[in-house]
Amino acid sequence: MLKSLSINGFTLIAKQEVPFHEGFTAITGETGAGKSVLMKALRLICGDRGQSSMVRAGEEKAVIEGIFDIKKLPKVKELLATLEIDSDDELIIRREILENGKGRARVNGAVVSLSDLEKIGDLLIQMHGQSEQLLLRDVRTHTQMLDDYAGNGELLKNYSKFWSEWNSIRNKISETESRAKELAAQKDFLKFQFDELSKANLKLGEEEELEEKVSRGSKGEVEQNYLMEIQALVGNDNGILDQTQSLLSKLKGLAQKIPHYEEDLQALIEVSDPFESICKDLMRRTPEKSLSAAELDRANGRIAEIQKLKRKYRTDVAGLLELTEKRKEELGCIENLDSDLEELNRQLKACTDKLEKAATELSDSRKKAAAVFDKTVESNLQSLGMPKAVFKTQIAEQALSSSGKDRIKFLLAPNPGEGEKSLQKAVSGGELSRVLLAIKTVMAELDAVPLLIFDEVDSGISGEVGNRIGESLRNLGKHHQVLTITHLHQVASRANHQISVSKAETDGRTFTSVKDLDYEGRIEELVRMLGENSEITREHAKQLLENNR
Repeated sequence: MLKSLSINGFTLIAKQEVPFHEGFTAITGETGAGKSVLMKALRLICGDRGQSSMVRAGEEKAVIEGIFDIKKLPKVKELLATLEIDSDDELIIRREILENGKGRARVNGAVVSLSDLEKIGDLLIQMHGQSEQLLLRDVRTHTQMLDDYAGNGELLKNYSKFWSEWNSIRNKISETESRAKELAAQKDFLKFQFDELSKANLKLGEEEELEEKVSRGSKGEVEQNYLMEIQALVGNDNGILDQTQSLLSKLKGLAQKIPHYEEDLQALIEVSDPFESICKDLMRRTPEKSLSAAELDRANGRIAEIQKLKRKYRTDVAGLLELTEKRKEELGCIENLDSDLEELNRQLKACTDKLEKAATELSDSRKKAAAVFDKTVESNLQSLGMPKAVFKTQIAEQALSSSGKDRIKFLLAPNPGEGEKSLQKAVSGGELSRVLLAIKTVMAELDAVPLLIFDEVDSGISGEVGNRIGESLRNLGKHHQVLTITHLHQVASRANHQISVSKAETDGRTFTSVKDLDYEGRIEELVRMLGENSEITREHAKQLLENNR
């Protein structure tokens, strides 16, 4: 529950400490006194966005701080633990809004984002104002309300699981069919490329090996030609070796007859021995085996084929091999798509059966709960000044959706003979506010949120109906902390506590004050609400409080 609210420098409120109590508290005051300011302050500590215009003129910032008792709120403690925020049995939320519109939010001293603050606020406070009444006109909220009342959490979880699975399979079928059409249109092209590339029988490194082979073959042919010419020069009759031997023989004969040629002979012998060895070595040499012309043509042809494919597909041999495998997989995929679609359709049928079964279980639970829900809401409406009202939950079957197979709509017949009307258009604002209060009363024991705030739920209502609404809010206060802005003395007098909001001008500045009223203060406020400051009115105000104690 909310224990207190501290407001400083916030629009018309300069500085205010507001205590809150258990049960039903009425918030009253003149029109324009600042009750909406108090509501906005409560919304801010629940995650609403702040604006620079909210900072009171002359102040640097607006500060709002709320203190909550959370000892009986395990879900709040679990969320705080998830957000790594220390907590015990007390929670302090602080909002600061600066002049430039920026600000910060703290929870138990830890800075938090507005989205996280909103998550915390959703577990602490429910605000029911004109916007919430408008939501009641949206039939989508009717399904959620009935499910909450029926306790369909597990059934919805089970249905949602099959719904997700069902949609996933349908998406796969759609993607597979689309892929099948796309590949079928390209089948001839894919087959041509695969045949061309697979027939090429490409291998990594083959091109480099062929180029090396051609290079070696070309060198072998050159070597053979040169060796043949050299061996002819050296080894033929009257070749270099024969002439060298002849020269040596003649010089030897000359040296025998003329001794001083002996020196030239020895010099020739010294050079002729290694020269003869080199010549004999060259005569023994044979060139490496060279490629035949046919082999060379085949190697060059293969290189040309590989290079042509590389140019055509604008990639290297590795890329060509990868493309070959890709085309093979795509052609195989075309062949397998029919069997894949058959399997997916089998899975879809099995999942559809499960989904429809879960939808039926959910629908049966809703119909069973609706019978009790309608009677209880109707009973509450009758106690709220609509004695002949008929409330009915219409459940019609529709195509499966994320919420099941039911289209749920709340209908109301406010008066006999008029027929049931949809809450969307045909029901007045006053009737709609009473429907909202009746539903919240019915769900009071199920609702885990501790603080319910009703902003002028009694708008457009007076007399005995106001008494009934006051009683309903008082009963709701047995299960929750309830705050209600009201202009009706019938409602205010039935509250366990009362807070007065007033506005005054001092030294040219406007100030809004918020006061927790004691017994005497409540009498004075009720007198104001009754509209006549007299002793009779005062006695009437006392009697109202005494009767409702």
